Amino acid sequence: MCRRAVDEGVHTIVSAQLWDINTDEQPPDFDENERRLLRLQSELSGSSSTLTLKQGFLLRFGPKLPALLETYGAAITLGGGRFVLVALPALKTPVESEEVWASLAQQGFSTIIAGPECSPALRRDEGRLEKWLALGVRLQLNAASINGAHGREARRSAFHYIKKYPSQVVVASNAREAIARTPSLAGARAAVLSRFGKALAHALFEDNPAAILKTSHATAAVEETRKPRGPSSLLQQLLRFKKIATDAS
Repeated sequence: MCRRAVDEGVHTIVSAQLWDINTDEQPPDFDENERRLLRLQSELSGSSSTLTLKQGFLLRFGPKLPALLETYGAAITLGGGRFVLVALPALKTPVESEEVWASLAQQGFSTIIAGPECSPALRRDEGRLEKWLALGVRLQLNAASINGAHGREARRSAFHYIKKYPSQVVVASNAREAIARTPSLAGARAAVLSRFGKALAHALFEDNPAAILKTSHATAAVEETRKPRGPSSLLQQLLRFKKIATDAS
């Protein structure tokens, strides 16, 4: 998968492990995950030397998401930054969604919705989606949707979101294994390039993802939470974040 990604021009991969927080599933071993990525990085040090691997998670939506971020902080975000990748139920939109997004924002984290174009519930309620986007929520579209593998409705919705919300959209491979049907980022980029032009393709596949993974002074206090911390450490961290934000203003 990594070598194929390099062949398609990919420079950074966030390996997003799925975690269903609504079950009794044990928390992942963050250190072991990082060691595995380092070993893989070492194995790829030849022809794939330009590839950077980062740890991340795809979290199934649940009311305890804010509490989970309080406990684990940036250890469960994308690449240790301030963006949280969330999977919503396809057939319904949870009533507490806005409350959860607001709670995450208060902690200094931003939400990215995974695969919104594949959700019939969101496709039927774009007004609600627009309210989320106004609050800073972003959308991660699947390359397979843009390539047509998920059907005409998903492809139509993906193109609609790209056209209407270009600054709040990124495209990801959502690849699970190295098979012939692995979603092609290069194919998705070519489709976007043909339909919308070079500038928008560059934004969706390079600029917007780079902004999500970028570390800045304003997010430094959040990104320090590489390991799970207790309540007292979290309070100190939030106070530091508040001070940085005050100094910046």
